[in-house]
Amino acid sequence: MAHAAITVPTLDPESAFSTRQPAALEPLPTTRDQDLPGANKPGLTKQEIEHFREFGYVIKRGLISPDTFSDIIDLWWQQPPVLAAGLKRDDPGSWKTPGRHWPQENRWGLAHNWMGHGPWPGPDDPRNGADTGERVGRLPYRLTRDIGNDVWRWHGIGHDPEFVNATSAHPAVLNMAELLMGGPVKRPRRNRGLYSIFPRDADYPPTRLGPHMDQNMTEMIVVTYLEDVPPRSGGFTIYPTSAQRLYPTSEQAMNWLATDASRVAMDDIKAHVQPVEFCGKAGDVLFCHGLTVHSAGIHEGSGIRMAVIQDFNRVRARSHMRWTAAGKHGGPRVNCDMDGIIAFPMDGDDDPSDGMREVTNQWIMDVNEFVLDKAPPGHELFHDWNVGQRPTRGYVIEEPAWWDRYDLPMLPTGDVPRGGGGTPAVPLADIAEYIGQGQWQVTSKACKETPG
Repeated sequence: MAHAAITVPTLDPESAFSTRQPAALEPLPTTRDQDLPGANKPGLTKQEIEHFREFGYVIKRGLISPDTFSDIIDLWWQQPPVLAAGLKRDDPGSWKTPGRHWPQENRWGLAHNWMGHGPWPGPDDPRNGADTGERVGRLPYRLTRDIGNDVWRWHGIGHDPEFVNATSAHPAVLNMAELLMGGPVKRPRRNRGLYSIFPRDADYPPTRLGPHMDQNMTEMIVVTYLEDVPPRSGGFTIYPTSAQRLYPTSEQAMNWLATDASRVAMDDIKAHVQPVEFCGKAGDVLFCHGLTVHSAGIHEGSGIRMAVIQDFNRVRARSHMRWTAAGKHGGPRVNCDMDGIIAFPMDGDDDPSDGMREVTNQWIMDVNEFVLDKAPPGHELFHDWNVGQRPTRGYVIEEPAWWDRYDLPMLPTGDVPRGGGGTPAVPLADIAEYIGQGQWQVTSKACKETPG
């Protein structure tokens, strides 16, 4: 599919791709009576292979034993958002709309390490590396209201080794990743954590879909349920075939770079593609292509939807981290490009050579670096995927985590409890060199080699 090239701005790591077009269709549930042959068994049947190639997703039932999650669910009930809202495990009536009890700005689970020292700043705190009120980025506990429902994204648990081993690095999940993508699979070192969507009081506005695509380098999205999710209970909702529609509109195959054609395709997806809601039991797992348009589901039920959102990739040569640098003195935020350049405007009060400014990245992701290969999209979305063509052989490689390679803090330290942590801002001068004309050259510590 041909499309006109456009000048693409550097991507903000925290942004998603969408358009103003609202979702037009109500989602249909993926109930067990619709399961394909083999849904409750390891591997891929002929029907599952054909379905994945056509629609871009497959659901495996009972892939992980629910008993695997008992410790993490016990831990969930001990966390600050639960305690602050007074939720009681044996009282479903207490689970509704907990956000009214949550603090406006929480600082749970944070180390004393912002810019190398000091607390993570609040919206009114003066800062040497950014203007007051400049965004901080993700917190270990992200608490929001999303189109009707209160949502807690527990990002901090996503780098807990035991949690990763029970979810993203579970042998059955890694086997499916290799069976679908092919190897070598990059063993995940973290995932986005545990996303909980709460039931709402009847006097709150109804839930609506918010379809979008995560414009990052994820090849495959995987969603695991820790508790049962019946229909209309916030189930992860996807738009089948959306990845196939978006893929040819990108400027590059492995790095998402939207074009005008991408926006046309997104509008068409929202208007005409029938969304489906992933419904299932604890231990059920959804696998879909990383370009799949998705949304938190419509939640009209009485339970708490607990889902682990995960990113999977093959081992690839990569280039620069997707840093974003704060502006100062009213200057704009500037993002790193694929060549590792952060370019500040020269015509304002913000001194572009000032290296004492905050830089952050989307630390909730397992892969934060651009893919080195900048080739355009191939002839077909799954042309280099396995999708059941070859048996698996455990071709999984554990690369050093990006936070270790860049010597960045991530894991809980000191008094920070399990489920906390996360990468704070660091000074620009610590990760880049000023080369003049408003430009900083970022140092890349990406893995350059791919296995033979």
